Formats: sequence, structure tokens, C-alpha cells
Amino acid sequence: MIRTRTIAAALAVAGLAATIRTPLTAAGLKSPDAVKTALRLLVQVSNDMKRQITNKNFARVPHEYQEYTEAADALPESIKDEPADFKTKVENRLKAAVTAAQNVSKMSATTTDVETLAAGHVKVVTAMNAVFDLFPADLRPDPNAAPPQRRPPAE
Repeated sequence: MIRTRTIAAALAVAGLAATIRTPLTAAGLKSPDAVKTALRLLVQVSNDMKRQITNKNFARVPHEYQEYTEAADALPESIKDEPADFKTKVENRLKAAVTAAQNVSKMSATTTDVETLAAGHVKVVTAMNAVFDLFPADLRPDPNAAPPQRRPPAE
């Protein structure tokens, strides 16, 4: 009888722990569209930074960093009504991603070595993916997707 209770209690604790560790579902987020947009912006700017590095347009990298910080600012705003512990996790991981982008920006002023800058950018992507891991898969952007086409200006 004691064994049955012990096993049942252990299973209950394991089930509770699994529930707590599970990321929020899109339905559980209060502003899933805003989150999806913020995450997509981060990927687009990160891809732009990578493109500038690949094209050896190093003078543009600090501009991309500035855009990255602007894109990053949208994410905390999109989760402002979520639980405090979730917001803290997101903000801490986001800070690491922004710091990694800042490091690439600073490096671009002192080196023209594409491999060094590309390695720095990999750190940005790794940190950014850690942020994305906190969100449901259906909100995460495809990093390989082409950016949306811009409409030509009205005449």
C-alpha cells in the first residue's frame, strides 16, 4: 500500500514538473501575433547582418546592430501581459542575444576578417535561438525564409 502511494506521488510530481517546463502554447499567449511579428523581425535583421558580413560591407554592420536592438525592443512589449517569470526568462535571453550582436558590431570596426565576424554572428543566432526556444514552434519564424516583398511606392 505504501509503495502504491509512493509511486502515485512520484508520478504526480513528475507530471507537474513536465507541465511547468512546457513552453507556453500560442493559445496561452495573450498577444501571439505581436510575438510572432517580433520574432520575425529579429530573424530578418539577423539575416541582414549576416548578409552585410558576407558581402564585406562592414561599415553597415553597426547599422544592423541598431536595427537589431529596435527589433529586440518589440519582444518585451509583445509579452508585457505574460507571467513575470516568463518575461524574466525571455528578457534575460534576449539581452544575451543583443549583447552578442553588439559584440559583432564592435568587431566590425576593428576587423575585416569575414570568418571572425561570421563566427560572432553565429553566437548571435545561437543566443537568438535560445529566446525562440521559449515560444511555441508555430510562432517561431523560419530563418531561411525569404523576407517579405516590399510593395513599390504609390505614384
